[in-house]
Amino acid sequence: MKDGFAPTLELAAKEDRISNHLPFSARVTENVVSTRGGDFMSTWSISGLSFEGLSYAEAYAKMEALNLLVRSLSNGKYAFWVHRIRRAASDALSLPPSGFARRFLQKYYDRLGAGGMMSTEIFLTVIYRPQPQRATGLLGKIGRTLEDIAHEQAEALDIMDTLHQQVCRTLEAYGPQRLGEYEQQSIRYSRQQEFYAYLLNGHWWRIPVKDVPLYKYLPMARVLFGNEVVETRSSLGSTFSTFIDIKDYADFSHPGILNTMLSLPHEYVETHSFSPMNVLDAKAALTLQRNRMISANDNSASQLVQLNDALDGVASGNFTLGEYHYSLQVKSASVEGIKAARSAAIEALQSAGFLAVPVDLVTDHAYFAQLPANWRSRPRSAHLSSRNFTGLCAMHNFTLGKRDANPWGEAVTILRSPAAQPFYFNFHATPVGEDSVGASALGNCQIIGQSGGGKTVLALFLMMNLYKYGTQMVFFDKDRGAEIAVRAAGGQYLSLERGKPTGFNPFKMETSETNILFWDDLVKFCTLIPGAPHSPREEAEISHAVRAVALLPAAMRGFSAVMQNLPNVDANSVAERLRKWCSDGPLGWALDCSEDLLQFDSSRSYGFDYTELLEDAQTCPAIMMYLMYRVESLIDGRRFAFFMDEYWKALSVSYFEDFAKNKQKTIRKQNGFGVYMTQSPSDTLRSPIARALIEQTATFIFLPNPTADYGDYVDGFKLTETEFELLKSLGEGSRMFLIKQGNSAAIATLDLNGFSDELKILSGTTANVARLDALRARHGDHPDQWITPFLEEVR
Repeated sequence: MKDGFAPTLELAAKEDRISNHLPFSARVTENVVSTRGGDFMSTWSISGLSFEGLSYAEAYAKMEALNLLVRSLSNGKYAFWVHRIRRAASDALSLPPSGFARRFLQKYYDRLGAGGMMSTEIFLTVIYRPQPQRATGLLGKIGRTLEDIAHEQAEALDIMDTLHQQVCRTLEAYGPQRLGEYEQQSIRYSRQQEFYAYLLNGHWWRIPVKDVPLYKYLPMARVLFGNEVVETRSSLGSTFSTFIDIKDYADFSHPGILNTMLSLPHEYVETHSFSPMNVLDAKAALTLQRNRMISANDNSASQLVQLNDALDGVASGNFTLGEYHYSLQVKSASVEGIKAARSAAIEALQSAGFLAVPVDLVTDHAYFAQLPANWRSRPRSAHLSSRNFTGLCAMHNFTLGKRDANPWGEAVTILRSPAAQPFYFNFHATPVGEDSVGASALGNCQIIGQSGGGKTVLALFLMMNLYKYGTQMVFFDKDRGAEIAVRAAGGQYLSLERGKPTGFNPFKMETSETNILFWDDLVKFCTLIPGAPHSPREEAEISHAVRAVALLPAAMRGFSAVMQNLPNVDANSVAERLRKWCSDGPLGWALDCSEDLLQFDSSRSYGFDYTELLEDAQTCPAIMMYLMYRVESLIDGRRFAFFMDEYWKALSVSYFEDFAKNKQKTIRKQNGFGVYMTQSPSDTLRSPIARALIEQTATFIFLPNPTADYGDYVDGFKLTETEFELLKSLGEGSRMFLIKQGNSAAIATLDLNGFSDELKILSGTTANVARLDALRARHGDHPDQWITPFLEEVR
């Protein structure tokens, strides 16, 4: 039959009787709808099983949980409709208040939306049929009193409540949420009816709750059935669609056999329906099929063996038999677009091993068979096992992340999955569906990737997103790679170079008992001889000198003043050991500057280049002791994040090691987290606290590494073997990476194609940092003064 839309008088007449094809009757409760045949149904939205990192054994075990649900409801009184809806999507999150970060992220979300994102939503509807064989309409009500009907309904609602608990318990890993009602501007709406209306009308509308017959209330579009093409016309415009059927089914379907459909770049509605038989009916159907084969002299021994095995499986309760039907409604905004969409869908089904054919003669039946409980419209059904059914509709999906209700509110950012779906990224890992706002959840993150693989760009991109929360941030940098970005966002930056004044003087802090105790510890640390702890007399002398200095004005306080208050009795006295740290000593540049430039309150972000410092075993521990003490003062309940590049080197410093090992719990409780970056997994894992830090990490981001070592990633970072192979398969230039939170894994991408200016800022080269120094000296430190001339020079 010819492609295209060509309605006939007969088909046009069908359009006027749409309500006659609808099974829905009335709202019974906020979660339950009754049918015109006296059945009751509830629908759950399903997040879907994250399958990307699952082994076959794990996927099969999850499929058995779904099979268990179906088997437990195989008394002939239940039926299942599963829908997978793929449609165009667009979304954007809130932005930082101003500056480079806002402009950059506004452009990012504009490009993300223009790139054609898709969403994949899964819905499970379970129908309870108190009397499956009862006649419908008036005839079915003869002989039943109002009391009978009320009693039956009350009993059915109890069963539906029990069913809800069973679905949530059995399918917990799939993330079920029962569709109910919500209120907006004092009007109550029904998500359940909105879903059914979408199947019927092709668009999402808000459906106010009303006490009216649903078969008259839900139709809002005019549906025209043509030769292979269906058109739905509504106030939102026209949508064209065509249907595809599967001609034959294998005896077994492995879990996720139809996952090829998840990457289809077209809108569609995929429908599976399954009506389990009771054991007696299932046995009778299989026996009849076996006897027919024997009577017809069909000598296919393998099929007879399979039938016998199926009889044994039904008898033992391993699976059940049921009536199954499948349809795929592919959509487009034009008749011309339908052809390309249909071809792509058929190709995807064929690549999964199915013989897919267009539906041409009964498009109206295919259309209405999508509606749950609409048995009479199913154009063709087949007898399949429950195991086969659960393999076909495995309810797999790409991990979506969590958009809202995170500890800090909405998600940090939106990344893109390989299937063009949004991935809502968060540092904190909290359950989807749970309101976690304000929760003290673990948020530490590790970014692991090769040199030049995009670690710093990714970290700085995430950092830019944190400005929207008003986050206080500190970035410990290597080779000044983050300096341009930190300054562009309005932050402060200090490059700590050996032999050059750091601008640090801890004794310029305000005098408080806490600070005095820190000064005391710092002097002891700087004057300690390895293997020879201070004597009680020396400790008392240090404490006395520090407290004497604390009484001085800030301008007079420093190591030099402490030394002057210490007794200098011999060449190895505490005073002599402290002398080298004083302003005129060889290490005076480290912590005895004339003023203290470390003023965290002056900026939302502060960057430090500690490349040279980490190579200086003499001064690094003392300087980091002061830096980390000041950083810890920021962990007071405000939103706080620190970034640490090549953190494995920092862990060799004793104070850093203590901070990473013992302060993480405090940071979490005080609303903070750390982002640790490394290009050397093996060096990181050799750290004595590596295990403790891994256990305290909520989110791992693994960038492509074709030469990844099994021991490092599987034994060290606890990837599964499937996740490890997935990581190794990512191309080095793919811009993709593996995100792991708990047992969930996802592939996402950060595509900054078209962001050449922004990348010059996010990826600081030695030459560009030198340009930045010159431009700041010429134009000033404020980013509005130097960003434009900087970009003009580097283009």
